[in-house]
Amino acid sequence: MKFKRAITGLLGLVLGVFLLAYIFRLPLTSWYVTPVLSANGIELHCIDWSLTRKLDLKVEKLCLTYQGQQLEVAGIRANKQQIIISRANLTINSPLSKSDNQRTELKKLALDLPKQRPLINIEQLDISSGFSAEPVRVTVQENRLNHFTVSRDINADVTVTGGEIVTNIMLNDELAGRFIALPKNAHFSTDSQIKFDGITLNVASSVTADYQHEHQYQQNKQSIEHCDFSAQSRGQVTAEFQLNQQQLTADLSGLKSQVVVSPIFLDKIEQQQYQEFARAHTPLTWHVQFTQPIALQQKQLSLPELELTSSNKQGQLVFKNTQLALDAPLKTLYSHAVVNFTSDEIDKLMLKARIEAGRVNSEFQLSMASLPDFIDVLADGVSIKGEVELENILTRPIAGNLNADISVKRAQVFDAKVTDLKTKINVHLSDSQNVTAKLNSAIKSATYKDMQMSGLTNELTVKSDLSVGELFADISATSKLAKLVTPKLTLTNLSVVSNATQSRALQATHHVFVDGIEALITHHMSKVAHPFELVIPEQAMSKLNPILKQFEPLATLTDGVISGFIKGDVNLLQASGDIRIAKLSALYNDYLANDFNTQVKAEFNSGQLNIAPTKFTLNELRAGAVVTKLQGLLQVDANKPCTSNVTGLVMGGAFVVNEFCPLATSQTAMIKFENIDASKLVTLDAESGISLSGRLAGTLPVIINEQGIAVKQGQLVNQGDGKLLITNNAGFEAVKAQQQELSTTLSLLENLDIKQLKSSVDLKPDGWLHLGVNLQGFNEKQQQAVNFNYNHEENVFTLLRALRLSDEITQKVEKEYAKKGSNNG
Repeated sequence: MKFKRAITGLLGLVLGVFLLAYIFRLPLTSWYVTPVLSANGIELHCIDWSLTRKLDLKVEKLCLTYQGQQLEVAGIRANKQQIIISRANLTINSPLSKSDNQRTELKKLALDLPKQRPLINIEQLDISSGFSAEPVRVTVQENRLNHFTVSRDINADVTVTGGEIVTNIMLNDELAGRFIALPKNAHFSTDSQIKFDGITLNVASSVTADYQHEHQYQQNKQSIEHCDFSAQSRGQVTAEFQLNQQQLTADLSGLKSQVVVSPIFLDKIEQQQYQEFARAHTPLTWHVQFTQPIALQQKQLSLPELELTSSNKQGQLVFKNTQLALDAPLKTLYSHAVVNFTSDEIDKLMLKARIEAGRVNSEFQLSMASLPDFIDVLADGVSIKGEVELENILTRPIAGNLNADISVKRAQVFDAKVTDLKTKINVHLSDSQNVTAKLNSAIKSATYKDMQMSGLTNELTVKSDLSVGELFADISATSKLAKLVTPKLTLTNLSVVSNATQSRALQATHHVFVDGIEALITHHMSKVAHPFELVIPEQAMSKLNPILKQFEPLATLTDGVISGFIKGDVNLLQASGDIRIAKLSALYNDYLANDFNTQVKAEFNSGQLNIAPTKFTLNELRAGAVVTKLQGLLQVDANKPCTSNVTGLVMGGAFVVNEFCPLATSQTAMIKFENIDASKLVTLDAESGISLSGRLAGTLPVIINEQGIAVKQGQLVNQGDGKLLITNNAGFEAVKAQQQELSTTLSLLENLDIKQLKSSVDLKPDGWLHLGVNLQGFNEKQQQAVNFNYNHEENVFTLLRALRLSDEITQKVEKEYAKKGSNNG
């Protein structure tokens, strides 16, 4: 009995212990399991289990955390053969979403996997993450120990070992669309193997991706056009992600990518000639290649090299050593970019750029055999190269420098042709928005219609402050031209020094030098007016000789000065001026003008030049006869120049000309003489034995027209008595000997007191002069009255030339003036 009671008591005790253990199973399980799980890096938060009648384990709820990932399990039924989980929720928290202080240091997997255990089947597993708005639902089935098959939303095979999880998974755009927003018409599929050791995630994928973009635009009111481009990628991609260091390394070198732009894109170019050029020189198919692995660490992206090459090999774009922070890509961007392009018309297009945190340094070069046809300028041998430096692109205001060299072998703009053009451009823009631009150019030769230029250089400097609301600029320029040739005029050593200010209008001053001639021009150009002033400083007239001799090779300015002032408005075609000429002396062939003076006040309006009657004086004019003390009035009326009331002294007497207009096609100038010394009018050799004395007066109507110069019905008469003496004249004696019947009459002329002399004068345009002379007088010796009529013809041009050559004094003066003029010219 006692033994039986002892056995019964012992069994009761054991049952009691088991009962107590079952009653307190949850805290006991937590007390026992927690250390075991913690040794594998697993935290137990909740557990609720019980036993079925068949002694199967039934877990109502289980909550675990492993390296920041949360797992909640419900409805577990477990026995020796299998573990069936009805529902499970897995919450994935990416380490990237946590701050450095919150981030958990991950460790490599060291799972103590039992060699024998029941197989696990999860009927429904919902995976929640920040990558998708809705959980991903899958079914997990363990076909053999530690080998799982995932189905439903994701299809994958998962193998778990003590130190690694290996997943083979296939993804496509439909599945990826649940995690990220994909562009319309984007399709892809990947076959990937993912390995995870607790710290490192390795991915090896075979990728096939296609993207088609369609852009609609309205070509006109009736039709809507489509502008498409597509992208394709095929190949292998490997990646490694270190979770603790947050470092991603991806090798895309095995991925072949291509971008194709539809030719319809070029139809948006309206101008046909631009469109044709773009079609011929714009590559539409580009191959993209990542030649080296890319890296992402702590949101810092590093791209060693990205290469884009056109399918026709004409274009290439390479980015090297690209780095940027994903949270501020533009501010942190650092990269080297190289662009190369060639085509049938473009010999070379090169751009090298270095981009660093809002700063760009670049080199560029363009070489073309000729400019495209759609450019109005025809140019051959075009070369452009230089450097650009820009700062503060993101923060503004932009600062930088531009240096460029431009050269053109030949160019034509309308009627202008240029040979060997070289231009250098320098532009500096400071942080305070002060800009300085300099342009230096040189042209070997240029032609415009019938004008030719050589040795043209130009230096231009522009300074401005762009920070103000209105544009203000200071401009200075120096232009030089070695030679300018026109059909009627050749100029050398031209120079223009200009200074200008541009604000609301342009105010400029130009200091002009042409063959030593100096002038100063100022003007003020605005939208409504363009006033100007031209100042001619006092300078020697001899400086005009290089220009004058091109029009009159026989003319030379030997002395004198010129000065003047002209002001007006270019837009209104109005001007007024004051030109002064003093002590001007000049030679023309064998003719001499000495000491000419005048001061002209002129008005120009709507193409009409007008000069009020202005006095001029000329001290001496030698043209056969010596004319002195000329003076008169110079006048221009509607571009028609005339002189009037011209008076002077000649041959001991005086003359007056009523009016003479040089440009008139037909006119009659009335010349009146008085008190002319007859001995000077009849200029004969002193040994001829013939002399004439007395004073003469006359009127000569000089007709000037297209045929030349003529005199009709001119008259000469005597003023007071005169005398005619003929002694020992061989010609006169021969006439008397040949005509004995006239000998007595002719002898009366040998010593004749002239009482009256009348002569008619007619001059033909060819120079032949006809004189009809009526001579009345008295021979004192023979006490005989004389009435003598005489007709004489002679070429006056020849006579004047002969008289001119016989004047030794004039010739000596001419030589001196010619020498002086040559030295000054």
